[in-house]
Amino acid sequence: MTIPDIFSSWSTPSPLAGSGFDSRSSENGLLVIMYGSLEHAAQFGWLNAGRTLVDKTYIRLLWQAKQLPTLGLTHHDIATQLELFIRAELQPKWAELKHLTPDEADQQAKILVRLAAHSIFGSVEQEVAASWLLYYLCPQLPIFPIAEYCRKARLLKPLSDEINTYDDYHRASKDIHNKLRLHYEYPKASYGNNKEQVLIEQLLHHSDWWSRQCFHHYLLTWDK
Repeated sequence: MTIPDIFSSWSTPSPLAGSGFDSRSSENGLLVIMYGSLEHAAQFGWLNAGRTLVDKTYIRLLWQAKQLPTLGLTHHDIATQLELFIRAELQPKWAELKHLTPDEADQQAKILVRLAAHSIFGSVEQEVAASWLLYYLCPQLPIFPIAEYCRKARLLKPLSDEINTYDDYHRASKDIHNKLRLHYEYPKASYGNNKEQVLIEQLLHHSDWWSRQCFHHYLLTWDK
């Protein structure tokens, strides 16, 4: 994948989601509807007029865009369980997540993926769905989403016998990510209103999310 391809996926709707023209399914859009929803809620005392903080439509878009397994749950089921997870696990510590030390952030990322797999999807074995969900919900944490193409990538494949849990996957991915040091110029936010665009650009400049996104594209296309 070339550098232009990376920037294209940032702003272009996923052809797998809905009609293929919903800008919310772009990487930029997914960050706004997931992370942006929680940031907005945090600014208003976590009140949402009785609605779920992350709408089931957003869940559907993410699941289609990333071809995630439904695990026998409807998008409404996932949104309902996610609401309970957010209230119990993310809301109390949201303000502190961006101020954690690197070691604390790593630990928190692994803990939250395990907790989400169990509490949202009913099994700690469902870490694939949990890791993708938290990748967009908590981009301020060093979460590496699991995908089959990542497991089979040349850089990770030799370690496959050592990767049995998300903790193992996270450790291996972070080690390779840090060695590669992939990074390209930050993209401009193009989805959302002015406030949402400023929020996303601040996120990109003050976290390593874009570097991890570049790493994912590397595993997907360049490292076969």
